[in-house]
Amino acid sequence: MSPRKRRRPPGEKKLLQAFRQAGRPLTLAELTDRLRLPPDQTAWVEEGVTRLVARGEVVLIKGNRYGLTDQMNLVAGELSVHPDGYGFVTPEDGGKDIFINAADLSGALHGDRVVVRLEGRRGRRREGKVIRILERRLKEVLGLLCQAGDTYYVEPEDEHLLFNLVIPPASLNGAAVGEVVRARITHYPTAHLNPQGEVLKVLGRVEDAEVQTLIVIGKFGLPDEFPPEVLAEAARVPGTIPAEELARRQDLRHLPFITIDPEAARDFDDAVCVVKKPGGSYTLHVAIADVSHYVAPGSALDREAHFRGTSVYFPHRAVHMLPEDLSTRICSLTPGEDSLAVVASLTYDRRGQLRRATFSRAVVHNQARLTYRLVQSLLEGRDRKLRARYRPLVKMFTWMAELTRLLRQRRWERGSLLLSIPEAEVVLDDKGWPTDILRVDHLLSHQIIEEFMLAANEAVADFLGEPSLFRVHERPDPIKMEAFRTFVKYLGFHLPKEANRDPRVLRDFLAQVQETPLGDMVQIMLLRSLKQARYAGVNLGHYGLAVDYYTHFTSPIRRYPDLLIHRLLTARLEGRRPPVPLDPDSLEEEARYLSQRERRAIEAEREMLARMQVRCLAQRLGEVFHGRITGVTPFGFFVSLEEIYADGLVRLVDLPDDYYKFDEARQMLLGRRHRRVFRLGDRVLVRVSQVDLKRRHVSLVLVEEEAAAAQTGAGGRRRRSRRQVPAAGEVPASRE
Repeated sequence: MSPRKRRRPPGEKKLLQAFRQAGRPLTLAELTDRLRLPPDQTAWVEEGVTRLVARGEVVLIKGNRYGLTDQMNLVAGELSVHPDGYGFVTPEDGGKDIFINAADLSGALHGDRVVVRLEGRRGRRREGKVIRILERRLKEVLGLLCQAGDTYYVEPEDEHLLFNLVIPPASLNGAAVGEVVRARITHYPTAHLNPQGEVLKVLGRVEDAEVQTLIVIGKFGLPDEFPPEVLAEAARVPGTIPAEELARRQDLRHLPFITIDPEAARDFDDAVCVVKKPGGSYTLHVAIADVSHYVAPGSALDREAHFRGTSVYFPHRAVHMLPEDLSTRICSLTPGEDSLAVVASLTYDRRGQLRRATFSRAVVHNQARLTYRLVQSLLEGRDRKLRARYRPLVKMFTWMAELTRLLRQRRWERGSLLLSIPEAEVVLDDKGWPTDILRVDHLLSHQIIEEFMLAANEAVADFLGEPSLFRVHERPDPIKMEAFRTFVKYLGFHLPKEANRDPRVLRDFLAQVQETPLGDMVQIMLLRSLKQARYAGVNLGHYGLAVDYYTHFTSPIRRYPDLLIHRLLTARLEGRRPPVPLDPDSLEEEARYLSQRERRAIEAEREMLARMQVRCLAQRLGEVFHGRITGVTPFGFFVSLEEIYADGLVRLVDLPDDYYKFDEARQMLLGRRHRRVFRLGDRVLVRVSQVDLKRRHVSLVLVEEEAAAAQTGAGGRRRRSRRQVPAAGEVPASRE
């Protein structure tokens, strides 16, 4: 939708004006009389009222009368149902959410558009009751087919759907009990009957690991199959580079380009090369797959890529933005082959200051496909055989490390946030089930690619200027930052208020925090307090990176915004008019759409990781882990485990030694009788006691002989103990 407000037809304005002047609900006949319309001009009145009812601005009440919702203590909005049964309605016209008790949902389901009657307040919270369902947005259900007696039903995977979908035997369509299915709702619930439906597709047995991926794909509405016309168009893309195309490009095949990626990388967007000159200057070449050469604007491939917006990566496989042969072979910078690329060549002086930036469409040759761990081993220099194997590249790795340190120093000086957040690596067995979830260290090899990609993105953004599609990160919300400031205060840290507007202050704070065992926890809480980076059609700068211009250029195989930037850049280089609308409204509408697609992909990947984490812990019931308290609530505290990248909850009901009081200000639980304290950052030893696969909840219990052990809190206070819990390990990293 456009960012501009939708224009209302003139007839609707007259209808609303008539309702307001009447000051009471009206029948259609009364409304027509007030409009003083001749009989042959009244047909549009009923149509207009129907549209107003559909949008929730007018509601039908007793006596076939219609009234304005905002004059009848009514609110239209979208319902969100909590797994515990109650719900909240988010008003379409803005304002705070309205709480709905489970008994007052009136058959409405999660995601429905509803009309709510305000019933009063409880404290500051508005409460209401659903009186009308405007739109049923839930059409299909994913879940496990079960049987009770003669009744078949689908138990939904989505924890927000608090019903079982009854499937008549004639509507099973070959599905068997124990299979995960996708079903269509044919009859919505009534006061006494569950909803009914029919099976549309069988995803597979619940014991099949691949089914977990299919569930997430279905739940988030990810397009898993390409339309025939898209596949046909992809099949026509030549797999070799024509001689005439090679002739018109800059030939950079003599440069030692390499790719550095995770072990499980499926496509290769970027390759890098660094040349150091005798005077101490560096030239960084960043080669990015020239997807714009293969995907023409407006083509079937382009329309599908735009619809998808981004690739989505799961442990088992990927949901690609482009057909797999294009993503992983034709467009990719494949090792040992010549490839078409758009290259950013950036020259830095010996202090890491950018002196010159040039861009070209080129042909490159990927000399080696390397992994982060392999490059890290080469940089550390302990494995002589490995260094001998890659001897021609060893000196370049040294130059890369030198330039990376200089670029990080320049970023630190301008106030860029050098965050270091843990990342997860899922280890699968031969059946696809997780056996371990590893924390990935933020190695120097990771920093090399991170800094080089940031540098290329920034250089392209500077070169293009405005108008363009930007990656923006706005200044923090003062209220959220104040809450974060209070949070860290009770951990023993001081965050000056200047951090709200000056990222350099936040940078210094992070440097202090990262030297402590609480560093990863504080950084995660900080990320939740900052605004989310997003795409924008107007330049708002990037607070986190402390730059005025920033965009995404380095991943056109998997991100549509990068493909748009490639089209803008290559058009500028070749003196052509760009095939991208550059008016502010179009750019902002495109940015909003692509940001939504990005959020959907992130949420799907997070859910898949959560499923893998609980599945992994379900196989380790009874095992003991070291952990650190990362969240405190009135009902218990969350513990982040160290030996496996996952967390769980220690509930107060599992602490029978005392009654505990929740101190929200200090983020701790205090025992009333023994004065025992559990606070953020405390080390604990816990055992996995229970795993709820459906709700993805992990219950932990304290190992009592360790729970009474000596622990050092964030503020340095020490409690008496029998033994000390070992220290935490290194904190891994992440990037923008």
